Amino acid sequence: MYILGLHNDEDSGVCLLKNGKIIDIINEERLTRKKLQGGFPSKSLSYILKKNKLKIDDIDYFAYGWHGRKHDYSNYFKKLLNRVLSCNLKNKKIYNLIFERLRVEFTRDNATYKKFFSSIKKYKIPLDKTFFYDHHASHAWSAFSCSPFNKALVFTMDARGDLKSASVSIADKKKGLKELTNNLSFDSLGFLYGQITYYLGYKPHRHEGKITGLAAYGNPFKTIHIFKKLINWDGKKIVSNLGYYRPFFTNLNPGLVKDLRKYSREDIAAGLQYHCENIIVKFVKYWIKKVNQKNINSICLAGGLFANVKINQKIREIKGVSNIFVFPHMGDGGLTVGAAANLNFNIFKKSKIHLKNVNYGPSYNDKQIKKHLKKYKKKILIKKFKNIKNIVVEKLINKKVVGFFQGRMEFGPRALGSRSILFHTKDKSVNDWLNKRLRRTEFMPFAPVTTEKLASKCFEGWNKFDLCAPFMTRTFKCKKEFSKENPAVVHIDGTARPQVIKRNFNKIYFEVVRLYCKKTGNKSLINTSFNQHEEPIVCTPEDAINSLIMNNVDYLAIGNYLVEKK
Repeated sequence: MYILGLHNDEDSGVCLLKNGKIIDIINEERLTRKKLQGGFPSKSLSYILKKNKLKIDDIDYFAYGWHGRKHDYSNYFKKLLNRVLSCNLKNKKIYNLIFERLRVEFTRDNATYKKFFSSIKKYKIPLDKTFFYDHHASHAWSAFSCSPFNKALVFTMDARGDLKSASVSIADKKKGLKELTNNLSFDSLGFLYGQITYYLGYKPHRHEGKITGLAAYGNPFKTIHIFKKLINWDGKKIVSNLGYYRPFFTNLNPGLVKDLRKYSREDIAAGLQYHCENIIVKFVKYWIKKVNQKNINSICLAGGLFANVKINQKIREIKGVSNIFVFPHMGDGGLTVGAAANLNFNIFKKSKIHLKNVNYGPSYNDKQIKKHLKKYKKKILIKKFKNIKNIVVEKLINKKVVGFFQGRMEFGPRALGSRSILFHTKDKSVNDWLNKRLRRTEFMPFAPVTTEKLASKCFEGWNKFDLCAPFMTRTFKCKKEFSKENPAVVHIDGTARPQVIKRNFNKIYFEVVRLYCKKTGNKSLINTSFNQHEEPIVCTPEDAINSLIMNNVDYLAIGNYLVEKK
């Protein structure tokens, strides 16, 4: 039984389930080489069908992670009416703002749906086998279905999707998900974070991570009053001050711009991060207490705002929370999985598609790799080894930057050892020169990778049951000795965003890390994504070879081949 999950908006992609298990996942950007590629995922669809020797007629059901045209808006408009009545009825500008938000959403979504319906007609995807699911429900299903929890509270949060910016659901392995509440897109922390990203000179909906890193350099208490004025927690819900706050990425209130001009970008970023952390912690605490009679202390998170690793750390530290699981592809690119999981439950009553790793993309054997390498023989030197891990460790010990291309490509925004760049952690200046080499502008240091055996010596509060560390989705406070010995991976606030791995996560990657740590006495390596700024993570051998030729790395370890530029 095959289920195909589709996403047709920004960071589009395809997920294939067979009998309730994930077979393949890929996002369009990896194949087109255009960051966060949107539109119908034609290349992804063709790739997955060809790889699995399937035709459209072989797919039993199709799932789309947005609601479609037949959505019941009655409950939404009831909530909208109450929200409008809570505003200053004399301020007509607020009504204009609400109307504009609705107009933009309906116009944009209608255009997206038209493209989708046109595309499925083109590819002969039967409409009667295609199911449409709410955007935030799809986010919620991606997190719960891939978690190990039998029961959980599920929180979603982003800029907006299907007229919502957040949701809370109670999840049960047998009963599925039940939404308890949701936030309208007028009260969106995602839009707030995006517009401050824009104000500080970066691309909203793309560069928010830079602001998270920048925040550690500022004083939040200098600007917190501005953010409290924009949006706040009223004791039961997140509510914006419509008028002063505008729920758009770029349409900022001139009054807000005037207020922000008085402060440094560091203090602005710090105030934003601190305020968002406080609101979300209160939001989560409120719902934990509200459903306490259900005895649920496990948390699932999905949606673009939970790409914020600092916020995820704060949620994990809430008293009474036993564990959290952040879906590794928490943004809209993960909706393919959520939609497929939702359909899988609705039809087959199966709520779980456990995720041990995220390696569901293309892979290449040595024969295929050799064929690709031959195309570049005038520009590169090629050596084959029986055991590539030993030579990789040797190069790392000699302080070389190694591009690591092994096995199936990971999906999601983090490189997790299949398409990674590796380097040692002792050189504090690496954050300047390697980012410059990769044409990046970052304020957060590179992430460390270590083994589960060593993690307790590196991070405060570490335990082997942590579900975030394998996927690099939360920060940890670093121990003093680790911070002193590994300055390249510890932020100014004493935290790191680590990847902690077991042998069964990615065998060859694990062995490289383990062997390097054993030979050097170091406790970690740098793991950063194998790409340069504004480029997707490499997918094919050609992508990796071209990165080597552009001097992004000193060596390329691809399959059992070690490659360097002539």
